[in-house]
Amino acid sequence: MTGAFTIGSRKIVENMIIDLGGKIQKSPGLKTDFLVIGILGSVEWIHSSYGRKIEKAVEIRDVEGRNINIISEEHFIKFV
Repeated sequence: MTGAFTIGSRKIVENMIIDLGGKIQKSPGLKTDFLVIGILGSVEWIHSSYGRKIEKAVEIRDVEGRNINIISEEHFIKFV
């Protein structure tokens, strides 16, 4: 998870993921399947300065060739 979420605190989102059988990591790694980005983004993102978690997830996906899905909070909510 990265960013701020409209559905509640990070702890609430974390508990939702755990209740669905998921595991939480501090940062994306080779075992990461999803990175969920909160709708309430950072001011820096407006200027294309992505957060380190997003950069790491893109690197894992594009350079390492791992199947990591980077999804918005909207998509997360829709599919849970």
